[in-house]
Amino acid sequence: MPIISIMEYIGVVAFSISGAYVAIDEKMDLFGIFVLSTITAVGGGILRDVVMDIGVPAFFSSYITIGLIIIATVTAITIKGSSKWPWFIMICDAIGLSVFSVDAGVKAIAAGYNLPEFLFVSIISGVGGGVLRDVLAQRIPLILRKEVYASAAIIGVLFLWFIRYLVGTTCSTYFALILIVVLRVFCVYRGVNLPSIGKRIMSNANQ
Repeated sequence: MPIISIMEYIGVVAFSISGAYVAIDEKMDLFGIFVLSTITAVGGGILRDVVMDIGVPAFFSSYITIGLIIIATVTAITIKGSSKWPWFIMICDAIGLSVFSVDAGVKAIAAGYNLPEFLFVSIISGVGGGVLRDVLAQRIPLILRKEVYASAAIIGVLFLWFIRYLVGTTCSTYFALILIVVLRVFCVYRGVNLPSIGKRIMSNANQ
């Protein structure tokens, strides 16, 4: 099986679990859990396919993807009681972010995109499902908070873009995948966040 297909399936499972967790946390019913799981898993890929103008998004003709979403969602519901769930779901989300960003980046390179086009397609694919998930769950999208999330994907795909000239696309793909996951998990574990100026502005306004 091609590495791109494997990457997509891993991303679907990881993001499905992430979406199901948010739905469970928001006390949605069974239908809501499956909807949010599906949107999170394939939302970024659908946006990618639309932006890249490749026709009907691949999800609608992939029975494997649909099956993986069902299995991942049922698994998420089953293991909800695990005490390690918050870290597990964060790692799943990091994997999904990494896989879809890099996957889209590889496809953009193969399509001959320039750097701005490459970045746009990669990031919208990586964060699109999560944004749709948070909007439907009435949460502030993760990429708009102070956490290192979209910025981790940007660093990873830029690494892919430039390092491929030295080691080739295949090796740089693996390196970029690992880099995004490690960077995201490390920043969460160490509490590293992007600077926020909102409180300082409000503080100055009140003085």
